[in-house]
Amino acid sequence: MAAKPNFFIVGAPKCGTTALYEYLRPHPNIFMPEIKEPHFFAKDLGSYPRIKTLQEYTDIFAESTEQHLRVGEASVYYLRSSVAIPNIREFNPAAKILAMFRNPVEMVYSLHSQLLYVSEETVDDFETAWRLQERRSRGIDVPPGIRSPLLVQYAQIGQFGTQTQRLLESFPPEQVKLILFDDFAASPKKIYDEVIEFLAIPHDGRTEFPRINENKRARVAWLRHFYRKPPAVLRNAIRGLKEAVGAEQISAAKKKMVDLNTVRERRPPLSPELRAELVETFRGEVLLLSRLLGRDLSHWV
Repeated sequence: MAAKPNFFIVGAPKCGTTALYEYLRPHPNIFMPEIKEPHFFAKDLGSYPRIKTLQEYTDIFAESTEQHLRVGEASVYYLRSSVAIPNIREFNPAAKILAMFRNPVEMVYSLHSQLLYVSEETVDDFETAWRLQERRSRGIDVPPGIRSPLLVQYAQIGQFGTQTQRLLESFPPEQVKLILFDDFAASPKKIYDEVIEFLAIPHDGRTEFPRINENKRARVAWLRHFYRKPPAVLRNAIRGLKEAVGAEQISAAKKKMVDLNTVRERRPPLSPELRAELVETFRGEVLLLSRLLGRDLSHWV
């Protein structure tokens, strides 16, 4: 019988969650499924959740054993969802929660780049996409095929103060660990050690923390969209190929195509005018997060 998840990395996107997930997974006393970001509890994110039913959710933890003192998952939009955290609380009120944050100005810019890479966003220029938020909230100019229009409401995703307040209304502080990306980037070992202590499990002696999930861009945009959001006819053809030659071979071929079409690079800096606008947009949220963390975040704004 699969163990019930007892810890959750709930976000935020582009704040180090993938790295923390990858660092924790090999720990002998931790089980985290290969499927990152099931988003099962985010019932308000349209078709975005990969796992839809409780049975499917239970199944992804089927390989956990008694050795695994902590069983968990990582879904970066749980913080953004208005229902995910209360749903997790109902599912397991004793769960431990990890939430990671960075300057929301940097986060939304990085998120736009990531959404472009996975074809959830179609507007290449971030400032243009930022100014489309109001129209998109009314269902206009929404990227075709996007699994949830909430993904391109950048300002809402960056409301870290409001999200943290909602989190602390559902779970007591002793069950919550709030992590700043700045601290994680400066010393991943220190944060990893703190997380292991927070999860109350023996340390595995990990000392290596390679860089994970760098900024990526597709070399050829149409090819990116071709394999990320294939038309129905192609999806059916691929399904037939998987049955004929095996899913593993098709997946390996797709991975090779993605790798060949991927460039890892730094984003150009935001213009001073747009940065100033974003700072003002998020100033109140940063001040609230600062108060809840008990940390001075004035350098963010």
